[in-house]
Amino acid sequence: MIKRLDKEVSSRIAAGEVIERPSSVAKELIENSIDASARNITLYIEQGGKTSFVIEDDGCGISFEELPLALERYATSKITTLDDLERISTLGYRGEALSSVAAVSRMEIRSRERTSDAGGIIRCEGGTVTLHTETPSHPGTRIQVDDLFYNLPARRKFLKTASAELRRILQVVNDYALVNPELTFRVFSDGKRILELLPPGSTDKALQRRWGNETRLYSSETAYNTNSVKIWWNPIPDSRRTVMTIFVNGRRIQDPTIRSAVCGGESAAYGEWLVVLEMPPEDLDVNIHPAKEEVRFRRSGDIYKLVLQTTRKIFSGKYSFTAENEPQTGRDTSFTFSENRSSGWFDKTDPMFSQTPWKPVSESGQLAERVSSPEATVFIPAGKPAPVTVDGFKNYIGQTAMGFLIFDLPNGLAIVDPHAAHERILYEEIAVSFKEGIATQNLTMPVEIPISLLPEINIFSKELKDLAFIFEDDHLLGVPMLRGKSKLSPLDMLRSALRGIEVENDPDKRDREVWWRMARLACRDAVKLGSRFEREEAETLMDRLQACSSPFTCPHGRPTIFLIENRKLEDWFER
Repeated sequence: MIKRLDKEVSSRIAAGEVIERPSSVAKELIENSIDASARNITLYIEQGGKTSFVIEDDGCGISFEELPLALERYATSKITTLDDLERISTLGYRGEALSSVAAVSRMEIRSRERTSDAGGIIRCEGGTVTLHTETPSHPGTRIQVDDLFYNLPARRKFLKTASAELRRILQVVNDYALVNPELTFRVFSDGKRILELLPPGSTDKALQRRWGNETRLYSSETAYNTNSVKIWWNPIPDSRRTVMTIFVNGRRIQDPTIRSAVCGGESAAYGEWLVVLEMPPEDLDVNIHPAKEEVRFRRSGDIYKLVLQTTRKIFSGKYSFTAENEPQTGRDTSFTFSENRSSGWFDKTDPMFSQTPWKPVSESGQLAERVSSPEATVFIPAGKPAPVTVDGFKNYIGQTAMGFLIFDLPNGLAIVDPHAAHERILYEEIAVSFKEGIATQNLTMPVEIPISLLPEINIFSKELKDLAFIFEDDHLLGVPMLRGKSKLSPLDMLRSALRGIEVENDPDKRDREVWWRMARLACRDAVKLGSRFEREEAETLMDRLQACSSPFTCPHGRPTIFLIENRKLEDWFER
C-alpha cells in the first residue's frame, strides 16, 4: 500500500542527501558565509565536528523575523523566479542547507544584520524550533551544530575518527581559501588554533602558501569566447595519484569532463591540480544534485577543448628545452662512488640482504611478475633457467648508445638499467636506516613550514616525534637521518611522512609505510639513463645492486637487469 511518508522521516531522508559528514556541514555553511559577503570566517571544531561545529562570520546577517524561515526547506534569499534558476550566480540557491543540518542535529543560530541594533537567536532540535527570541549579538552570523546525526545512529556510526573528519574539514577550508584570496579563514580544534589563513591577495600566492616556497608553480590560462580557465599544477615526484580541485564560478565541484581533459594532456598528470573555470551562469546547470557538487555544461565539448589546450601548455612549459628547463646532459652529479668499494654501503651479514645469486629471465623472453608495495618488491623469473652468479668473474664491456650497461658473466651477457638499479639501491638504503632505528639529523638552517601543513603537524605531533622530526613554532629543525636520501628536501620528507601516517593507522606498520614513501621520493635522484660510466663506477653499481635484498626490480616494479644466456646466444649463432 502506498502512503505518504511522515514529515520527520522525509526531512531526514532529504538531509542525508545534503549532509553526509561534518565536512559537508563545513562546505554548506562556508558557502553561505561567502554569499553573505563575509570577510572573516572562523570555525570552532570539537572531535572532528562530530561533537560540536561552530562557524562565525561578519557577513550581512539574518533579520530576527526571518530566522524561523531560514530553517524551512526551500526557503532562500538567492533566487525568486524560474528565470533566476537559469542564471545562478551565488553558491547557495536551493534553500536546503540550514534545514538539512537542523534536521540531523541540535542547532543554534545567532545573527544580526549590520543595519540593526539588536540581533536574534533561534534554537532547534531535530528540525523542531525550541527557542526564538531577540538577543544582543555581533553583526554577522554564528551557527552552532551539536551532536551531528544524533537522531540518525546508522549514519553516525559510519563517520571516521575525529582526526580523519578534521582533515576533511581542513581540506574544504583550504580549497575555498584558494579561490577567495581576499578572505580570512581561521580554524580552532578542541580549543587550539590550528589554522589561520590571512588574505594573500591572489590565488597564486595562496597556492605558494599551500604548496611551499620551494615548489615551482606550473600554470597557464586560456580564454575562448565567454569562457576562461586557469590551471595550476604541482607535480609530486613520489605520487602515482592525480588530486584535482575544480572550481566553476567559485563553486567546488567534481566533473569527469574536466578531469579527463587534464589527464589527456599527453603526459603523466600525477600530482595536485587546481582548475578554476569562469563562464556565463546561463551556460551552466548547477541544479543537478542536492549537494551541488555536480554540474552540467551546455557545451561540454568546448570546455573539454579549453581545459585540454591549457593543460598541454602547462606540460610544454615544464618539459620544453628552454634555459629554465634545460634537460640534463653529461654526468649526473647526484650519483657518486666515493665510498670504499670493498666495504660497500650494506652489512651483508644482515638477514635483510640475502645472497641470492642473479637469476635470468626465461627463454621465452618473459621478464617477470612485477610487484610494487611497501611489503615487498620482488622479481620472479618465469620458468626454471640455470642460476647466474656475479660473485666471481664479471667483465664490464661498456654501454649501449642509450646508456644501458653491458657485463660479460659466466652464464651470459647481462644488460643493466643504471637508473632502475640506482633507484633500488637508494630505496634499500633508506629501508636500512629505518630498520636500524631512526636518529635525528639537525638542520643547519630552520625551514619554515607551509601554513597548510601546520594543522596536520598538530594532529600527528606524537607520530612525527616518534619518526625523529623536531619542530619549534612554525619551523622544522630536525628530520630523520636517512642514508640514501640524496637530494630529498626536509619538506619532502615531512610531506611523505604525513601521507604515510594518514594512510596507515596501524602503529606497527606505520614506519614501513613512511619509509616506503620517502624511498620512492628519493628515487628521483637516481642516476639518469644516458649518463656515462667509467669502468669502476659501473662495477661499483653492480656490486651495490647485488647487495640489495630484491635486486631484480626497481621500487616501481621495472626490471633492473636482463640476461641473455650463453645457451641462447649459441642457438642464435647455430653453435
